[in-house]
Amino acid sequence: MNSILNDIYEKYNQSTGISIDSRSVKKGNLFFGILGDNFDGNNFIDESLSNGASFAVTSNKKFKTKDRCIYVENTLECLQNLAKLHRSILQIPVVGVTGSNGKTTTKELVSLVLKTKFNVFSTIGNFNNHIGVPLSILELNDSHDIAIIEMGASGLGEIAFLCEISQPNLGLITNIAPVHLEGFGSFESVIRGKSELFDYLIKNDGIAFINNNDKVISNFSKRFEKPYLLFGEASFLNCEYLKADPFISFFLKENEIFKTKIIGDYNYENIVFALSIGKYYGVDLKLAAEAICSYEPSQNRSQIIEKKNCTIFLDAYNANPTSVIKALTNFSNIKGKRIVFLGDMFELGKKSKNEHAKIGNILNDFNFEEVYLIGDEMIHALENYPSAKYFKNKKELFQVLKELNFENCTILFKASRGMQFEKIVKKIN
Repeated sequence: MNSILNDIYEKYNQSTGISIDSRSVKKGNLFFGILGDNFDGNNFIDESLSNGASFAVTSNKKFKTKDRCIYVENTLECLQNLAKLHRSILQIPVVGVTGSNGKTTTKELVSLVLKTKFNVFSTIGNFNNHIGVPLSILELNDSHDIAIIEMGASGLGEIAFLCEISQPNLGLITNIAPVHLEGFGSFESVIRGKSELFDYLIKNDGIAFINNNDKVISNFSKRFEKPYLLFGEASFLNCEYLKADPFISFFLKENEIFKTKIIGDYNYENIVFALSIGKYYGVDLKLAAEAICSYEPSQNRSQIIEKKNCTIFLDAYNANPTSVIKALTNFSNIKGKRIVFLGDMFELGKKSKNEHAKIGNILNDFNFEEVYLIGDEMIHALENYPSAKYFKNKKELFQVLKELNFENCTILFKASRGMQFEKIVKKIN
C-alpha cells in the first residue's frame, strides 16, 4: 500500500486538486471513486476521465488495467491516508474546532480574525466529517500560513479519527451538550467523544483553549499543564460583553466598543474564541474585532431577514435542546410582538420525546404572542404548551400561512436543518 500511496501522492502533487464528483471535475484533477451508503463513485470513472481528470482512483476491479486508473481496495481509506500523509509533510499550524453548537460560526470568525495577518485556509461550509476533513486537508498547500479545521461527530471515536488526519496543534471545544444522542447513546458518551480532541492534544503536546463558561469543558483544564482559559478573572483575553439588542456589542479593553452584525448573546462565546486565538497568534486585536464586526451570518445560521414590516431571525441550520433554549431566552428579550416557529430537533434518539416535552415546559416561562410547533416530535412540546398552534408538517402549515398576515413583529425560526425552515420563510406574507 505504501508504494501505491506514494505513487498516488506524486500524482496528487502534479494534479490541480482532488475531486469526488465527476460532474464538477476540473482539468487535471485527481478523481476518487468513493463508495458511499447511497452512491458509488466508481460508476463515474469513465465520466471523470472524459471530463478532464488526469487520473482516477478506483476500487472497481474492472478498471484495474484501464489507462489512467489506479486500483485500491478502499478508495475512501486511500483518500484519508493520502490526507494524513499530506498533513504530515506540511509544516503549518492547524487549529482544530469541535463542539455541540457553534462550530461553524466559530470557524468562520477565527478565519476572519487570522486573515488580518495570515494566508488562512478554513474548512469549506460544514465539510467536517470523515470525507470532508480529508478533502479539506488536501486543499492545503505551501502558500497557506495556517489552517482551521472543523470536526464534527455523531459517535465515539470519530473526533479521534479526524485528529489523526488533521493533526491539530491547537484545539478548541466550543461547548458540550446532549446532541447526537442517537449515535452517541448518552450524554456521557458525548462528553467522551468531544473530548477526544483534548486527548489528542495532550498526547501530542498541543495547545488547548478552554471554554471555562462550560462546566463540563472547564473540568478538562486540569489535564493540561498550561491551558488557556477564555473567561473569568484568569481569562487570556481582556474582553467584556455589553449587550445584544439584538446585535452583540462588546468592549475590548484598550480599544473602543464594537458592535457586530451577530444576534444572540449565546454567540458572544464564539466571538471570544476567535479573538483569543487571534491574540495567541499575534493578530492586532483592533483589526481582529473589526473583522468580526464585518461578519454577516448566512445559510440559516443566526441570519436576519427583513421582510415587509417584519424582522425574521432564521436560526435553523441546527437545533438541539441547548441551542433551542438559548435561542428562546435571547428572543424573549426582544421588544414588541414576538412570534416563534419551532421545528423538530433531530438525532436525539430515545430521549427525543422527553427533550421535546421539556421545550414545551420552557415555553411557559416566556410570554410570546404566538407559537407555532411543526413536526412529528414537536407534538410532545404541545402537550406541555397547549396554547401553541401545531402542524404535523410544512404542508399543513402552508395551508394556514396563506391566510395569515404578519405585521409589525419579530419572528424566530428554530429547527434542525432537515426541517428546511427556510421554505417557510419564503411563504411568509
